[in-house]
Amino acid sequence: MRASHIPVLMIAVALSAIALAATSNVDGPQARAAPAALVRAEGLAEDIQADLEAGNWTMARTRTAELQTNRPALRAVLRPRKLAGYEAAADSLSAMLSREDRPAALQWANRVSRAIVGIMANYDLTVPIQVGYLDVAGRDVIYAAEGARWQDAAAAARELSANYAGVGPHVARTDQTLDRRFRQRLREVDRAVAAKDAVRVRAIATALLDDVDLVEQTY
Repeated sequence: MRASHIPVLMIAVALSAIALAATSNVDGPQARAAPAALVRAEGLAEDIQADLEAGNWTMARTRTAELQTNRPALRAVLRPRKLAGYEAAADSLSAMLSREDRPAALQWANRVSRAIVGIMANYDLTVPIQVGYLDVAGRDVIYAAEGARWQDAAAAARELSANYAGVGPHVARTDQTLDRRFRQRLREVDRAVAAKDAVRVRAIATALLDDVDLVEQTY
């Protein structure tokens, strides 16, 4: 082999190694679809909250058990450090369900959702990650207000505004009516939190969560 070919070969080998490392790093940022097990966990966490809201403890426990049986599939595609927060939240959710502590169970179920959204950020998503955080923050503001945790409620309201700032320009271009209504409801949530009116917070935030679904549909 001629000496002039050696540097070229070395570069090619190095690039191949980098590409191989990228494809083998299953939980690093990369342009690919989220694993099916993660999507399943996301749906279960949302369903558990709906079950708890409806007072259906049996279904909430059944779905939480499904979260547990889904863990091996998640561990097969994600490293332990990525799953630590999710698994801790899921364990706390199970504990609150066993005590039939509805407010705490709702809070921990939403923390499961938040952990999942954070993991989802590592994948190629059609809908921006801010929309996922809008959903989580919208539920957080309700649960915090109903628990009279007003500092937490105010933080969740700020998170709603911060995340909408990331997607609002897109929504305004796509659906001006939706954008105006969303911004108005954000202001109403802020006022309800400031007034420490938990009933009003739930009413507005619930309507806001319906609008989050519409925001998602604009993508």
